[in-house]
Amino acid sequence: MKTQNLISVYQGAYAIENDHPGDSKDIKKLKKHEIRNLNSLCDELREAGCNTADFDGYFVGYSIKQIEKEFDLLRIGTNYIINIELKSELKVANKIEKITKQMSRNYYYLKIFSQSIYMFEYIENDGLYKYIIENNQCVKTNFAELVELIKNQIVNCSIDLDAVFVPSHFLISPFNSTDKFISGDYFLTTQQEKIKEEIYSSLNENSMMFFTLSANAGTGKTLLLYDIAKSFIIENKRVRIIHCGKLNEGHKRLIDLYKWSIISVSSVSKTIKPNFSDYDLIIVDESQRIRKLQLDNMVQSAISSTVPIIFSFDVKQYLKDGESLDLYDYLLENHSTIPCEKKKLTNKIRTNKAMASFITNLTEIGKSKDNLDYSDISIDYFDNFDELKEYVEYLKLNNWKVIVFTTDVVHPERDPYNYISALSGTNAHDVIGQEFSKVVLIMDNNFIYENGKLKAKSRYYSANGMLYQIVTRVVNELKIIVLNNSDLYYHLLIIKNMGEN
Repeated sequence: MKTQNLISVYQGAYAIENDHPGDSKDIKKLKKHEIRNLNSLCDELREAGCNTADFDGYFVGYSIKQIEKEFDLLRIGTNYIINIELKSELKVANKIEKITKQMSRNYYYLKIFSQSIYMFEYIENDGLYKYIIENNQCVKTNFAELVELIKNQIVNCSIDLDAVFVPSHFLISPFNSTDKFISGDYFLTTQQEKIKEEIYSSLNENSMMFFTLSANAGTGKTLLLYDIAKSFIIENKRVRIIHCGKLNEGHKRLIDLYKWSIISVSSVSKTIKPNFSDYDLIIVDESQRIRKLQLDNMVQSAISSTVPIIFSFDVKQYLKDGESLDLYDYLLENHSTIPCEKKKLTNKIRTNKAMASFITNLTEIGKSKDNLDYSDISIDYFDNFDELKEYVEYLKLNNWKVIVFTTDVVHPERDPYNYISALSGTNAHDVIGQEFSKVVLIMDNNFIYENGKLKAKSRYYSANGMLYQIVTRVVNELKIIVLNNSDLYYHLLIIKNMGEN
């Protein structure tokens, strides 16, 4: 995105609006009230002493990639940053609270800059407010203060905002950034907040009900769930989290340091109902992997104790054939007397679009034709296991997370992935719900492409399910290492080079 002159922006928008009022897919237009507000702001600034040059150098409507965060006006200087937000007239009683909340959120992202930051909000037919960072307050101010800052700013129009606002800097996990999570050093997306508010509202009206939260990888499902749990805990309510998988180090940290009640589903009996009478909320995470007997026991216990349950699941993240279960349909069919609400997270915030595109094409070549910049994916090849092993150890020392396929625990010697899985102590089951900056996937002659579709040998666990689990843990970089399978390597290079043709 390039900087613009604000007068040009609103006058150009008026021209398009007046002469080409129909929708155009090729031209991104400001909404009518945004044009009006920007025009009004410029009039106020001009009256307070700004000239045409002072309206230059602004990023208009910049959004951080992958994150639902947009700044109306940003002006970057080598000496300080200016952020101006535009609002239509606010007639609500809690106006200052709304402004402060927005500016606090803006500051969370803007503080990545080392320069000083000055933040303002212009409200139509009301005036200008400034945000005081030190005490998290918004107060009304005059335009002369903003004009002086604009005139004295040394503007940097060449800055690449995408290079500054790297999404992974802001996306935290309760497991990988536990202390930040507990201290509240994060924000939910608009969609996450909406679902949280809906759940709270429903529970205020009906204390006994079920919720199902479905979401694909990268949508922030785990953060939302654990944020809800944290909010309940802050209100002195008792929460039990049942994780349908192995507890990771983040779980253990929450348990040991912060005294959260978290157990693995393996602790839930298939024959005896758990006791939920001591809790105000039950959260079952990764519940696509739950056994039906365990599920029924949980539901019966919740009903008898009148405790609500939130079930979260991703039908794509199965590790064994037959594990995936649509909880909403199951609950409606078997427990129709209990109110049940279906929630769904759809906006991907962790997996960048190019990575998501590559994963789609990895499964079926050519299925995704958008976002083909695969510069963050590398494909390596070895025909010697010992050399591969040495290289993998080198990658581990350089902060790559090597995730291997889980093998049959009863007869590991019969599992086709056994020798590859010995290369790392972290398998697909260990990383459920976690994310890593750089991930390594190792593929061998158990994988082939047939008519453009990836096929894999499976034994006890589903290879396709584990492959999806591994590659969707990636935040920034994915490295695929092929061992002694030239045909697979050839097809992966075809996918890798799609964006270069």
